[in-house]
Amino acid sequence: MTCGYEAPTWAHYPDGRCIDGYLWDLDSGDGEYLTSGGDVPCPCCNAAAYVDYCAHGPGGNSRQRRRWRRVEARKCRAWAIARSTFPCGVATDGEGGR
Repeated sequence: MTCGYEAPTWAHYPDGRCIDGYLWDLDSGDGEYLTSGGDVPCPCCNAAAYVDYCAHGPGGNSRQRRRWRRVEARKCRAWAIARSTFPCGVATDGEGGR
């Protein structure tokens, strides 16, 4: 299952693709299977995990940290949709349609 996200991730051309919510390197093929990837969350359909993967959140109480995470996830999802080679099949609301 994929959300359709494919964009320049490790090179200057589209070489990262979302598979089951994680990015895989399209250049790492070993025959018909991809051998590298699966450890970076997809910024389009798994934006909250991608924000956690990339950034260290601010201090503050738990409410402030949750709000920061939601805002950053929305920004991340919008950024990912804008740079994807193909249309992402993800709703653009705050929780990705989930």
